[in-house]
Amino acid sequence: MKKIITASLLLFFSLFSLSEDLLLMSCDHKASMTQDMLTKVLKHRDSAFNTCLSCQGSSCSMKTWQDKEKNNELICKRLFCTPNFISHGYVLPGDTPSGKSSFTYTYNISQEGLLTNINILEVTGVYSKRDAKKFLKALTRKTKYEPIIFQKKSYEINNLTSSMSINTMWEDRD
Repeated sequence: MKKIITASLLLFFSLFSLSEDLLLMSCDHKASMTQDMLTKVLKHRDSAFNTCLSCQGSSCSMKTWQDKEKNNELICKRLFCTPNFISHGYVLPGDTPSGKSSFTYTYNISQEGLLTNINILEVTGVYSKRDAKKFLKALTRKTKYEPIIFQKKSYEINNLTSSMSINTMWEDRD
């Protein structure tokens, strides 16, 4: 009986710790850091690597923080999931619907520092999931992150999320 209880507890806690790693981290890829900030980020990244990231092989997840530790979360976001370049101009796909839409999505930061693997979770408004994905690809095509290199090895981050509300109806913009 003790073995069954022990095995059940081990299974429960291993599932619980797995679910912690699967939580999504909300990062903003629509605002970039300055060159001065990038210099500071690079100076502190190595010391915060194990504090901010949970990695298996070359694939990492941002660690999540309790409400009382939100300052740690903000520092980790600045160090690992803030772009160092965003394009302020982009071309909308020709078949973009006109009107208001909101969508939530997940994405990765690749080992090369690119925003990849966009997955649309939810859409409201005139856009379909396909429209939202095309829009995000156009918007983030030139977005760049400083690649994450720790102990001479490159890493990707794979548990990022964001949301966006847009209005592509030109005459309704005030």
